[in-house]
Amino acid sequence: MKRRNALTAGAAVIGLPWLSSSAPGRTSPGELRIGDEEISSLQATASDLDAIDQRFGGDRLWRSAKMHLSWVHHVIDHGTYEEKAGQELHTIAGQLTTSLGWFCYDADQQAEARVYFSEALNTAMISGDYALATRTLSNMARQSVDLEKPREAVRFARTAEQYAAKWGAPPRVTALLAIRAAQGYARLGDEVNASITIKRAWRAFDQGRTDRDPEWTTFLNEAELVCLEGMCRADLGQHKRAVRLLDRSSALQDIEHSRNRGMCLAQLAHAAVHDQDFDRTADAALESLKLIEGGQSSTRTRRQLSVVRDSLGPHKTAPRVCETFDLLTHHIA
Repeated sequence: MKRRNALTAGAAVIGLPWLSSSAPGRTSPGELRIGDEEISSLQATASDLDAIDQRFGGDRLWRSAKMHLSWVHHVIDHGTYEEKAGQELHTIAGQLTTSLGWFCYDADQQAEARVYFSEALNTAMISGDYALATRTLSNMARQSVDLEKPREAVRFARTAEQYAAKWGAPPRVTALLAIRAAQGYARLGDEVNASITIKRAWRAFDQGRTDRDPEWTTFLNEAELVCLEGMCRADLGQHKRAVRLLDRSSALQDIEHSRNRGMCLAQLAHAAVHDQDFDRTADAALESLKLIEGGQSSTRTRRQLSVVRDSLGPHKTAPRVCETFDLLTHHIA
């Protein structure tokens, strides 16, 4: 299945093996044989789920991902396959488990997200899959910031760096882990360490992509790294700088990463409130709402917009504030 076909279908997931006539065939009653074609189909579907998340968000995706993971486990437990295929099936299951944790995180199913992240990390430890451990710990670091556990976020990011060293991770992974640590430091109010790790993230990012970059780092384009730095600056109270960065990011982001743009716009609206730039707040909030009305389904973004609405309360006498407050209340409450 081509990724572009899945994206054209919108947030509805199509062609999942457990719904498709192309599911692994049975050569005899009760026999489920798995070969290269079946492995490719399972992997392609997992990749499509990640791509759909980047464009539309995780709210309406995590249930489908959960069913796909159940199917993969069924294949592992009941299929007939060679040793190499078995290793590939376990790799797919591990990657899909951490993806499912991320989808739950985006849908604000935080307890479920922690369960899947922990399961993925256990899988990585048992199988010695250092790349899976790196990815999962990066996801856990991001979630920890939102759960107001910034010290935990830094610890997860630093541990991820240790696992990244074990498999000689490329620069784009280094950049991702550095900005994850920076977000933890920024939420702690540690400007020195936040700035140091932000610079380290950009140095690694500027080394460019390589053919060794894992697929799960493709979301980290220039727009996203600018956005994540902007979020760090906002947490550090550097609101004017944050507004500039977040505004730049929203202009740079491409359509394939619309969910990230929606979150960036919501963060921009919030930073602009603190900067007393209510026109920019109104414009950014409206653009983020348009993405939601266009099919984006990210509870994280909606919750961030609710934070924007609440922060506007003390400023209702300012031009456009009352209008923006009422608009957000109508669409988000």
